[in-house]
Amino acid sequence: MKLKVLIIGGTGYIGKRLVKASLEQGHETYVLQRSDIGVDVEKVQMLLSFKKQGARLLIGSFNDHRSLVEAVKQVDIVICTISGNHQLLLQLKLLVAIKEAGNIKRFLPSEFGANPARMGDAMEQGRAIFDEKMVVRKAIEDAGIPFTYVSANCFAGIFVGGLCQVGRFIPSRESVVLYGDGNQKAVFMDEDDVAAYTIRTIDDPRTVNKTVYLRPPANILSQREVVGIWEKLIGKELKKSSLSEQDILNIMKELRMKLKVLIIGGTGYIGKRLVKASLQQGHETYVLQRSDIGGDVEKVQMLLSFKKQGARLLIGSFNDHRSLVEAVKQVDIVICTISGGHQLLLQLKLRFLPSEFGANPARMGDAMEQGRAIFDDKMVVRKAIEDAGIPFTYVSANCFAGIFVGGLCQVGHFLPSRESVVLYGDGNQKAVFMDEDDVAAYTIRTIDDPRTVNKTVYLRPPANILSQREVVGIWEKLIGKELKKSSLSEQNILNIMKEKDLAEQGVWSHFYHFFYQGCLANFEIEDDAEEAFLLYPDIKYTKMEDYLKQYL
Repeated sequence: MKLKVLIIGGTGYIGKRLVKASLEQGHETYVLQRSDIGVDVEKVQMLLSFKKQGARLLIGSFNDHRSLVEAVKQVDIVICTISGNHQLLLQLKLLVAIKEAGNIKRFLPSEFGANPARMGDAMEQGRAIFDEKMVVRKAIEDAGIPFTYVSANCFAGIFVGGLCQVGRFIPSRESVVLYGDGNQKAVFMDEDDVAAYTIRTIDDPRTVNKTVYLRPPANILSQREVVGIWEKLIGKELKKSSLSEQDILNIMKELRMKLKVLIIGGTGYIGKRLVKASLQQGHETYVLQRSDIGGDVEKVQMLLSFKKQGARLLIGSFNDHRSLVEAVKQVDIVICTISGGHQLLLQLKLRFLPSEFGANPARMGDAMEQGRAIFDDKMVVRKAIEDAGIPFTYVSANCFAGIFVGGLCQVGHFLPSRESVVLYGDGNQKAVFMDEDDVAAYTIRTIDDPRTVNKTVYLRPPANILSQREVVGIWEKLIGKELKKSSLSEQNILNIMKEKDLAEQGVWSHFYHFFYQGCLANFEIEDDAEEAFLLYPDIKYTKMEDYLKQYL
């Protein structure tokens, strides 16, 4: 039986082999051409070569649900091979499309390594990939989508070529480092064989809803046996040394990259949380001590507490150019949490995270005049950063829970009422709410992540995309009581704004855009941006039900 097979990730290490194997086994083969492929000439050329071999290209993007549905509708089988740091969870979007299309006979998710179901005790440093695969597996099975999981173990090109040594891909003719005694068995597979076996499973009823292991007996070998085969081939015995279990654990500790991080505005609402998160994540943390701080005893005490926790203070002032230069020279990363555009010579650092942390200003070009100044100012800063060629990350954290959720999304309210609430419109427009400590944790995780360089990172975990009415409903459930509800129409809020001073008008205008227009959640994240929830699934973010419990 010949099938229509769609391969997603077809230009990748295993994907290109799957395209070849599918064509060789006579299947009508399709490859997803992602919309951002045009910037990679090698991948474009590979896609063109697939066409010459008989494959067909389908345009689609993980950020365009409709394109995925239309692609999936044209085929019988979907095989996904996307990889890379924290890309695996993009398959959750693919599953939604497969479920909607309703025609797929089999889905093979991106696995092809060790069986993640057997890696529950993996070390924290490497377990994220297994955890993500298990998240995808659960979603597949919950959706009732027919599947096959392929466990291919160790790719020969990555492991055997370097005699099973980390970072080596060509075998030495002189020496080799053995891990322990070198006698533990593993399974090694030629990558072309992985593809051939995988394609054979897709029309085999024996493999539906099962894990298929690739482990031919002759390829179950120890590192020492692999080395022995090579020695026999070259007619020479290699010089052998050994790394003990403790040796390798010590090496791992030294490998984790720690950065020098300067936080400007460290005593502020978000700044103090960033200091804490940076220290907790092991970075050498600096806080700018501004020269006018002496007049504020609370901030002085906070700076002293930072020192006790291990942070270092650097003296500087926005009115003293040289002091800023000297402070910046001592660090790798600068995170600013204050307002204004004082980025002076920050191009001396490795990465700059300007003061954003709210709505993405690039999406607020149509904001009302009363509240748009803050967005315009941020765009001025962005332009200066990009014109100067400074590496950046923009963090869009949307609505701080303490400011919005505590008062049930009502202007000027920071504690939830047990009696009544005013809804904006029908209260059904979605927004995104974030615990401020989570904002800090996600932000610090971005600073040494190459995937976030020169990008906007959105913080919008799915469970925290809520309407005002849903926030109120959570609170009502917690207190066991229904609140008395009234409503402000769109015209009501516009009339109220007219009676306020300019500063208050700015606040009201933001609530207008968030809760009448739904501007925070009514769009798909663009291809050149990232979603923190997908990048860092190990961060256990605070859901708003848990956040509201502190008010009981």
